[in-house]
Amino acid sequence: MASGKKLRYVSLLMGSVVGGFALWRLRAEPVPREDPDCAASLEARVETAVTADGVTLRMKRYAREGTQPVLLVHGFFGNGLEFDLPHRDHNLALYLAERGYDVWISSFRGCGREPYRCGVGDRRHSVDHLAALDAPALVDKVRESTGRRPIWIGHSMGGMVLYMYLQGVRPEDGDGELRVALDPELAQERNRGILGGITIGSPPGLHRGGGDWIRDLERLPFYRALTAGLMRWLSVQDRLSPRVPASRIGDLVTRFPRLGRVLAMRGPIAIFLYNADNVDPDAGWSLLKWASDDVTARMASQIVALARDPDFRDFRREVNYTAHMGTITAPLFFITGTEDFVGDENVRLDAYDKVSSEHKRFKCYPGYGHTDLVMGKRVREEVYPDILAWIEELAGPARGQAGPSPTS
Repeated sequence: MASGKKLRYVSLLMGSVVGGFALWRLRAEPVPREDPDCAASLEARVETAVTADGVTLRMKRYAREGTQPVLLVHGFFGNGLEFDLPHRDHNLALYLAERGYDVWISSFRGCGREPYRCGVGDRRHSVDHLAALDAPALVDKVRESTGRRPIWIGHSMGGMVLYMYLQGVRPEDGDGELRVALDPELAQERNRGILGGITIGSPPGLHRGGGDWIRDLERLPFYRALTAGLMRWLSVQDRLSPRVPASRIGDLVTRFPRLGRVLAMRGPIAIFLYNADNVDPDAGWSLLKWASDDVTARMASQIVALARDPDFRDFRREVNYTAHMGTITAPLFFITGTEDFVGDENVRLDAYDKVSSEHKRFKCYPGYGHTDLVMGKRVREEVYPDILAWIEELAGPARGQAGPSPTS
């Protein structure tokens, strides 16, 4: 009995010491900094698009009337602000707008920050809803407002949605739930309806396995059982409370900025999102603060299903998007990194090699992970210029707008 008391006392003492040390380390951590005025010289507008099922999508637009429109489309667990962080050296939207392009920063249904928060519906939507309903509304809005075909830049899921959209995915009448089909004529129309695209860390499937930490998980003996358990949990979550509230991460790091900075450098979220060695801690904190956003259980289960079936399919498992990459003909630039957890070979072999685009390009950046391809330490010098060069190749240099030179 006495030894048990002693053990509890020692455990309590050790816990206090560890907790005190952690608090001391946090107090020693610098408060993260932002530059909220980095885009103050640009005009920002709120633009709205309404989907076929009545959901209102709101976009932030750095308006450059009469110039080439660029549509930025975010990834899973994110929103459009991942392209527009309050840091000049880690802000793709600002980089393109200052070079004269008409930049539209979009968010999918249920995502975004005020005043750009989008409507949501009943939160039982899948990735299919984003491709069959949100994507057409976004593209049509840009075309109607500008009279020009946009260039779509999609990160992660935002690039996968582009693949689905260009394959002609459309909604069909179902049993009260969304059912989708691929329409070859619609695919041809959509491939002609955009000037081109850029996908960043967007695999059409996982036939070559994952990279980075996914590769380590795949080696575990209980990997498939863990995946099956997660799929069952998501199915239950969909019936009880379909929202997966990743936006709470942003609330947490906003309230506790020093803790958020530590999480951005060494936390599990950082391991998931990017190569932490390639991300400035302040920019990482801003990403967690502004661009962490909710998904639904159906969206999550559709992505998790790739661990069991390497083909990317619709939520009902009736349409195989991976198998139809050859129907894509629009000019595309595929970007990935050697440390990207989606696996660079999945992008090269199943996206770049499979599309029928006559004009296409592939580049893999050494040392880059997943989201650091958008906001990493050296993106302004290493990645953004290649994105700009591709846009200029398709549309020509932006004319009629003053802005800094590409080297500034």
